[in-house]
Amino acid sequence: MQMAIIAEKIRMLQEMSDLFKSGQTPEAWSEELSVHGVHVSPRLIRTKARETGHFHKLGRLMLLTPAQMERLLESTSGEREITKRNLP
Repeated sequence: MQMAIIAEKIRMLQEMSDLFKSGQTPEAWSEELSVHGVHVSPRLIRTKARETGHFHKLGRLMLLTPAQMERLLESTSGEREITKRNLP
């Protein structure tokens, strides 16, 4: 039991370290994606992150890691497929 608690604390510390090393705001992700020709507004990123729960919040600051952005994109790719199928 004690080892499980220690392992969980270590995992949380590693996650926080990743957050500070690679976490970015929705505005920064929007800019980074636009460089690659993908135009997504910070507002849309923020909305989808809240809907899926894939984000960290520090006070009023929202940060997303690359892994969270990947999960966010994966979770919204199914919506696009459904929309495309329903089009005439």
